[in-house]
Amino acid sequence: MDPLSQLKDIHLPEQINNYPLAYGWWMLALVIVVISILLVRLWLIKRKLNKAKKQALAYLASEQLQPQQIIAILKWACLQYFPRQQVAALHSDKLITFFIQQLPEKSQQATFTQVLRQAILHQYQAPSPEDTCDVEKLKNAARQWLTLALAPNKKQRSVINDNYHQQEVKQ
Repeated sequence: MDPLSQLKDIHLPEQINNYPLAYGWWMLALVIVVISILLVRLWLIKRKLNKAKKQALAYLASEQLQPQQIIAILKWACLQYFPRQQVAALHSDKLITFFIQQLPEKSQQATFTQVLRQAILHQYQAPSPEDTCDVEKLKNAARQWLTLALAPNKKQRSVINDNYHQQEVKQ
């Protein structure tokens, strides 16, 4: 008897499947999905916050604007970010103070704050022929204010709300 004839054919093992995946891969997929959802959500929130600022900047780009209209655009932009009862009643010195407080500390003493101050105070004075407000300077100041002061983060808005409520309590 031939010993080789007693040998059986080579038996191949079963094909190894990729599934089920190891738990680590499922965890990695879950982390990637969660991070993607968070990033999309943050992007949508940021886009929503910047929408009003972009609209205000687009309004400022139009040609025939009066100083009162520019200030109204700034106030409208503030109403999009801050509580209505806080911003709507502001005028004159209180409005100037509010605008300056929204700026970063290093920009609060900039020349465009003086331009805004002159335009706001000019709005409440009787018009005179030699006292005119330079609309282009005011537009540039408004653009700078919009880019530097808006959109405030949650911490800035909460500080502003706290200050507003403290002033209400005093009155």
